[in-house]
Amino acid sequence: MEPNTLGRKLGIGVRIASKMFLDRAAQGNPPSAAADVAKPASSPQVYAVRRKAVAKGTRKFGEAVWKPFVHASGILWLEVTGLFFGIFALFFGINTYKLRHEWAIGPDHNRFVVYTLVTLAFAYFTFSSFYRARKKEKLKRQAGR
Repeated sequence: MEPNTLGRKLGIGVRIASKMFLDRAAQGNPPSAAADVAKPASSPQVYAVRRKAVAKGTRKFGEAVWKPFVHASGILWLEVTGLFFGIFALFFGINTYKLRHEWAIGPDHNRFVVYTLVTLAFAYFTFSSFYRARKKEKLKRQAGR
């Protein structure tokens, strides 16, 4: 499909969808505002009712789409950071294992201690990140019930 025709078709589709959305929003008026719909289209009251309906629809759309997206991306962020912390913990753990004979005394004793502390810190960050992700997921499930 050519780019010009694709853009035109998308533009036409968006215009038709927005017109349908505004028409449906106007049809969902409360009974007291039904008389306002019968007035000419230039009436400010008709536009006020439509504006309120569109605002309500936008708010509902945000609750239905945006909140789950933010929740899922928050959990994903915690899991990805936990994975990176785990990779660093693995790297430092391997180096700690290589220097395991230097734990008591030796030329590389200080390096062994530093590698051990950093390994423990990154392991803590890894587990706490995954724990927080699971906790966030459980809270969402409990709130949904």
